[in-house]
Amino acid sequence: MPLYRDPRDRRVFVPKKGGGVALNFGHPIAWTIFICMTVVPLVIVAAVTLAVLL
Repeated sequence: MPLYRDPRDRRVFVPKKGGGVALNFGHPIAWTIFICMTVVPLVIVAAVTLAVLL
């Protein structure tokens, strides 16, 4: 599924045709949401897992 990226659209959450919402990656807040909700937790889980295993 391609990312929705329209910098002219001021909405951060864009409704999808089938229901639900998608992030507008043309908006900087969408990137902040993506990083805070996926990348940071993934790094924390990886660091704790490595700390426990080592």
